[in-house]
Formats: sequence, structure tokens, C-alpha cells
Amino acid sequence: MGHVTDRAIELYKAGRRDEALSLVERVLHEDPGDRDALSLAGVILYQSGRLDEAERTLHRLLAGHPLFAQGHVNLAVVMEARGARREAIGHLRVACLLMPGDPEVHNRLGNLLHGSGDYGAATRHMTHAARLCPTDPDRQVLLAVALLSHCDYARAVEVLTPVVARQPGHADACSHLATAWLALGRPDLAEETLLPAGSDPSGVPSPSGGAPTIAQRDVLLSRARLYRRFAADLRRPHTPEGLLVRAPFSVLSGYGDFAQHFVRSLMECGTTLRLAGLMGEENWRPAFTDPILQAAARRLGDPVRARLALTVLTPPLVEPLPGLPTVNYTMFEGPRIPDSWAACNRTHELVVVPTDSSRLAWIAAGHPEDRVRVCPPGIAPHPADAAAQPLPIVGPRGRSVMDYRVRVLNISDFVARKNLAGLLRVWLRGTRADDDAILILKVGKGGTSLMGEMRRLVEEGMRATGRQLDEAAPIALLTDRYDDAGIAGLYAVATHYLSLSHGEGWDLPITRAGCLGAGLIAPRHSAYTAYLNDRVAHLIPCTTGPALMPYSNAYYPPFHGLDWWHPDEDAAADILSRVIRDPEGERRDAARHLMDNFTWDAAARRLLDALDGVGR
Repeated sequence: MGHVTDRAIELYKAGRRDEALSLVERVLHEDPGDRDALSLAGVILYQSGRLDEAERTLHRLLAGHPLFAQGHVNLAVVMEARGARREAIGHLRVACLLMPGDPEVHNRLGNLLHGSGDYGAATRHMTHAARLCPTDPDRQVLLAVALLSHCDYARAVEVLTPVVARQPGHADACSHLATAWLALGRPDLAEETLLPAGSDPSGVPSPSGGAPTIAQRDVLLSRARLYRRFAADLRRPHTPEGLLVRAPFSVLSGYGDFAQHFVRSLMECGTTLRLAGLMGEENWRPAFTDPILQAAARRLGDPVRARLALTVLTPPLVEPLPGLPTVNYTMFEGPRIPDSWAACNRTHELVVVPTDSSRLAWIAAGHPEDRVRVCPPGIAPHPADAAAQPLPIVGPRGRSVMDYRVRVLNISDFVARKNLAGLLRVWLRGTRADDDAILILKVGKGGTSLMGEMRRLVEEGMRATGRQLDEAAPIALLTDRYDDAGIAGLYAVATHYLSLSHGEGWDLPITRAGCLGAGLIAPRHSAYTAYLNDRVAHLIPCTTGPALMPYSNAYYPPFHGLDWWHPDEDAAADILSRVIRDPEGERRDAARHLMDNFTWDAAARRLLDALDGVGR
């Protein structure tokens, strides 16, 4: 039947897939184990979107031909499309052993490992692919991307420098090389990379071809020049002394919120500051009623002779500045930071973290104990909450949310670390249909598939608990975007806030709810133990274990190979049940404790104390 298979291959290449599939099905009827027919059938079924059939067909193929490398590659593609990334990686590993000289297979595996957060293994396979094709610039760039993710900036420079020397107009190579130079504290070399010989020093490439004309290049170039100006300011003796603070001030994030509060409080302490943003110059300015502080805010873009650079970001985003000690205010949500983070911070003078939990995470990864300090941020009512009115929400059973006696809020991004799967299981197990309670679950940052993904989690939760939604108290699932007033309205609705998170660096939503007097239920781990105790909150016991995706044996990529905390869902369901049935008897109020013990004035002074010996 070989000639029939050959004909089917010709039809497939001509784009006539249905006819090709009919022919290979004839072949397989006569010879169910025909290797080439099974392989082609699997490919056509995959391309037709019939993933279940493609998987079965390719498993049949490999059962009879386990050393057929292309079969492993094809099955890996199918498994990746089905979301079974771990199985896909396994088949690609086999294919690499069977075809060690095929760079495409190593690159495919490297890309999949990179997406899984296994940067070390990704680097190994991409290195092998790059060595097989030493003159292919795109493979060198892919390797450099993996090295940058692994925070191996020096090696990324080694890989990219010859690529840019041969092809100075290679946009990706130039951008990634400049990124590496900035991460190594060499803005001069970053600028040189982006403005090769023959370019206009204003930044406009020469007609004969020079630096890549892309938005990313412009941002990198602007940042490199800004850093060089900071370095030049150090040599101006009459420039006022102060601190340089780089942070995502204009980005809606925990780091941005912390940085804004720290800047306000440091200025109130009389500290002279110069601000830089995530991408370069920073336009954000704090608002003050005091005219002296108003004037100081207008000078936040003026030159200073900084004695150090404080960066409020994750370690991979820190960019050291020439001539300045580097201090990184950061945090982590698990018991140990990734190796790549440890590599980034190893060359920095000091790491400052908000909690003892984060401090132990750095020490567990080998960071020197004397180079990590704890400085908790402040906790204060959000300005938008003072005049907030409860957001009018109708629950899934047609009843106004405000009519329920117990209104439990959770606000989370759609990421595995937030453990929404566990929260749903606890709600299904800990509540009854006749409970006078509702869960308001606000989920964000999940993209266009968010509602479908949440439905899948609910269905998995029902299967795991053996309970249906209508057997539990109702859930109001909110996925729309809200402005500041809308979010404040959500907090105004809540009588309680529930977290089942696997780990937190701080958790702004629960502290915001706590300031408003909501009863708090949270795991006894990570940042929660820094500002909550059994007197002011219900704390859920925990264990530690692998940081896996919900209902999966695959690691959550940012925690690849690491552990996180697993809240005891039996205990959580029991606490939730008690709170719903006797909210007054189980009432615990954290508001006064949070606001009295975590002021921003004290936070700023602790930060200044931590920085006192740096750069002197």
C-alpha cells in the first residue's frame, strides 16, 4: 500500500486534506500499523481540529514504532494544543534523544520549557540548537531570550555581540543586547548598541541602515540616556544630595502603589528624591496640600547627586546605575525565590523586603543574611473608600447582593497562585443553599477567555467536591473592568474578605478590606502572618507542597520547581461555615490593629534606617 500512502502525501501537500485522509484510512484498514499512514493521519486530524482522534492515532503510531522521532514531535504538538504541556515536553525530550542533530526539535523543546518557567533547561536546549546553526542569527537571539529570562546577562551579551557585529540592523538582536547591557549597569554600551556607527546621534538611523527603528528601541535608548545623565549628575558638586527611586509609579500594580506611598512619606520626612519610571522618565507626581511639599513635588525630575538607586520592582527588572549602589525593594510569595532572582540580587548591595516571610525566601536561596532587611509598608484607608457607596449588584438568584446578611468578597487576578480553584471548592463545601450569604468574586486580567476559564474551574470544583452550585450559597462572578469608584463600591459591599491564596508578598486587597472593618479569613502563611493574628482574623492552617497548576501535574511557570503553601480546605470550610451561621459571634475586627501598627510614616523611617549605611 506504499503507493497509496505516497499519493495521500501528494494530496496533503496540495492542500486536499480530506482526500488525503480518506486514502490513509484505506491504508490503515488494510494495515493498521502502517507507520507513514498513521503519522499522516495524525497530522491531518490535528490540523482539522480533531485533537482527540489525532492523539489516539499518534499514540497508536508510537505503540508500534516507539523510535519514530517525528511521531514524538507530532504527538508533542497535539498535546501542547490540548494544554498537556508536561506530556508534550516528555515527547520532545525523546525526539531530541532520537534526533540530536536536529536544531528545530531542540528549539521547539527549548521554547516549550521556557514557557513552562524552566529557564535552565530551556537554555541548555537552545544552546545546543545555536551550536548546530552558528551562523543563524535568529537561533542565537532565541538563546539570548532564554538567557535573559534566566538573568544570565553576561552570557546573553556573549551570544548577541557577534550577531550585532555581523548584522547591525537586526532589530531583535540589538534590543535584547541593549537590554542585557542595561541589566549589567552599562547604559553607555546599551546606547552604543542602539546607535551603531553611521547613525545620527539624535537617534535617527542613517539611510544606509543602522539601529532598528522600533518603539522598543526608542524606549531603551531613552532609558540608557537617562541613566547616563544620572551618572553625570554625580560629578556636579553643587547638585543637591538625595535618593534616586525607580518604580512603576504610573502602572496599576502593588509595586506601583507601594512606591507612590513611599515617595510621599519619604518627602514628608524631608528626603530629596529624583524619580525614574519603569520605562524611563516619570511624569507621576504626588499631591500635597502643604505648599513646601507641593514645591518639592515639582522638583522630583530635577538632578540630584544620588547616594544610591532604590528600585521598587522584581529583581529581573532592576537596572543598576553607574557609580551608584543598588538597593532593590521587592518581595516574593513562596518559601524560596527562584534561582534567577537570586542571581539578579547577588550583585546588589542590599535587598529590602516587606516581611520576614520574604526575607526567609531570599535566605533559603542562598542570599547573604546581612544583605536583606525587612521594612513593612504602611496600611491606610484608600482615599476612594471614604465616600464610596455599595455597588448595586444583583446575585445569580435575582436577589440584591446587599440583601444578604454575609457578603464575602475576593478580588484576584486570574493566576494559579491566587488559588481560585481552592476558594471555589471551600465555598461549595462550606456553604448551603439556604445560607444568608453570597460570595462576590471579582476576577481580572484573564483576557477574552476569562469567563470560560472560570466556568471550567467551577465545573472542576463541582466534580472535586461532589456538590452542585445550587446546593451552595450563591456566587456573584464579576469579570468586568471597574474604575476606582466601582472598585471602592465593591469593598463597600463586603462584610468579610476571604483569601485561599497559595502565597502573598503583601496582598493589598485584604488590607484594604480590613481597614474598612471587613472580617478577614486568610491562610496562616507568607505576608498574612506579618499583619494578622488570631485575635483580629480567622487564620487557616497550611502545609507546603509543589506549586502546581489547578487540577494539573504541571508547575505554575513563575514557580517552576518551587513549593508554595496549601491552605487546609477542611479547616477553611469549617471557618467559613461558622462565620456565615454566626457572623456576630465569630466577628474579628482588624481595622484598628492594621492602621495603628502599620503607618506610612513609620514605614518611611524604617526604610531610611535600612538605607542608612548604603552608599556612605
